Amino acid sequence: MAREKSLKSRAKEVVFPEYNLGERIKFLRTVRGLSQLHLAKSAKVSQPTIAQIESGKKDPSVQTLQQIAAALDVEIAALFATDDVFVFDLKRLRRKYNHADKLTPHLYMALGRVVQYAKDIGYIK
Repeated sequence: MAREKSLKSRAKEVVFPEYNLGERIKFLRTVRGLSQLHLAKSAKVSQPTIAQIESGKKDPSVQTLQQIAAALDVEIAALFATDDVFVFDLKRLRRKYNHADKLTPHLYMALGRVVQYAKDIGYIK
């Protein structure tokens, strides 16, 4: 049980309540402990742009959404999930566990379940 919790914390499991696009970006930003200014700098946009997107006053371009998703370290599809969805930060998992041979058998199987779940919900191909 402790190992499952450990894997979940490593996977940065996040459950989205029903949010619009701006609220979802704000949610992801706050989950990661980022200020609007830090997200703006990482996404190469202005802080007022982030504030306007989060408040629903501005519709971002696809390019801006790609930059924000990259800065939040999520796939762009995570910004548009419509239901309560589990979103796993697979990019972080891949970076940390890019050598599967170094995983314990238990972690290897657990990671496989995470990846399979992500495939089942259409988050990855």
